[in-house]
Amino acid sequence: MTRWTILFCLVGAPCVAQEVRGPEARPRVIIETDAGGDPDDEQSLVRLLVYTNEFDVEGIIANRPVARDRENQNPIRDGLGIVRAQVKAYGRCYANLVQHDPRFPKPEQLLARTVAGYDDTEDGVNLILRAVDGPDPRPVWFCNWGTDHGSAASCLKRALDRVLRQRGHDGYAQFKSRLRLSSSDAFGEHTTTLQPPFPLWVDTFRPPLDGKRWYHRFSALTATAGGFDIERDVRTDHGPLGALYPMNTGLRQKEGDTMAFLYLVPTGMNDPQEPTWGSWAGRYGPNEEHPGKPYFWANQKDAWRGTTSRDNTLARWAADLQNDFRARLDWCVKPRGGANHRPHAVLNGRNGWEVLRLEAKPGSVVELDAHGSSDSDGDTITHEWFVYGEAGTHRGEVTLDAADGPTTRFIAPEVQRAETIHILLRLRDDGDPPLCAYRRAVVTIRP
Repeated sequence: MTRWTILFCLVGAPCVAQEVRGPEARPRVIIETDAGGDPDDEQSLVRLLVYTNEFDVEGIIANRPVARDRENQNPIRDGLGIVRAQVKAYGRCYANLVQHDPRFPKPEQLLARTVAGYDDTEDGVNLILRAVDGPDPRPVWFCNWGTDHGSAASCLKRALDRVLRQRGHDGYAQFKSRLRLSSSDAFGEHTTTLQPPFPLWVDTFRPPLDGKRWYHRFSALTATAGGFDIERDVRTDHGPLGALYPMNTGLRQKEGDTMAFLYLVPTGMNDPQEPTWGSWAGRYGPNEEHPGKPYFWANQKDAWRGTTSRDNTLARWAADLQNDFRARLDWCVKPRGGANHRPHAVLNGRNGWEVLRLEAKPGSVVELDAHGSSDSDGDTITHEWFVYGEAGTHRGEVTLDAADGPTTRFIAPEVQRAETIHILLRLRDDGDPPLCAYRRAVVTIRP
């Protein structure tokens, strides 16, 4: 577990630091995919595999026993075979990838955790039970990418059915308390009616707004963001994994499932336990279809570049996340010195990705300092500071005294009750491609 540092800032007195336990740095994840249906699952798998250094991957479950004719053109005709072929392609890139980050999992470990989730096998169900029942105190994030027609029932639904049947309500509640969902809804009454609800469900697929489904928007918002070119940056001369990225989806570069795990990628500005704050997968609000439950979906809007829309919650990061993907494909084929890496962001002396939490009184000066930030490649870095108004609760104007440079400050506004202000630091290097790192300060103003 990482730790937050909270600085208590009182008028006329120095800030006092206090450490408290914070969100996990590396989420434990299980992916359930109906690879063999819509080829966008295979697109998302390519991206997932070059981000496996950011997760503890507990398993990848393939739940489609037979590939769908015509729509899916993969020469391998079963879901498990398709996923295992991509993991093996990752394995052929592994020697290069670990030069860039030693946390990339060994390919044999990933293969051992890549199992069938078909209706006639218990492998996927047993994998879930082992992960959730294990001694690791961190919760398990479950990402269901689809149980479309022709795929099996979700293995998580089957696991929950078994636990309820064999362990009773108390055992079921305990098991369920260890799960978090960044996922489509494929779990029936376990999501809707059976108590207790999941501790957190972030639906990265819905709802449709203005006639547009959220999981369809990833393609529209990212396909060419920042000059990204799928042939140049992924499919050509970037190793065997990138070459497996299919192009025969109805929406070009659809990747409708990518947001389910992109929501969890540690960037320095997101916390998976806080859906309303924003991430590379957008920003989420309470799900009106499940009032009173800790369920969220993509119903929020951001003001950005003169417009206000849901698209902006992702579009504002689209170039950054595609440049990051480009760099990781470079890692598949280039040595450490031949590719770019994110800069290292330090905020008020604190390293890592954790959120900095501050408290202040109205009229006090809140100071933010990025000195100590660096770039391991020796690139020049630039600093950008901005108020993320929608993520906080304070709706009045907050003015930073500097939008660039290593430091900024603002005067805490008058408030009638405790309100939060979110300040984001974005570091950008001048490498090829240019990469970003972020840090977030959440400032609580108390009257």
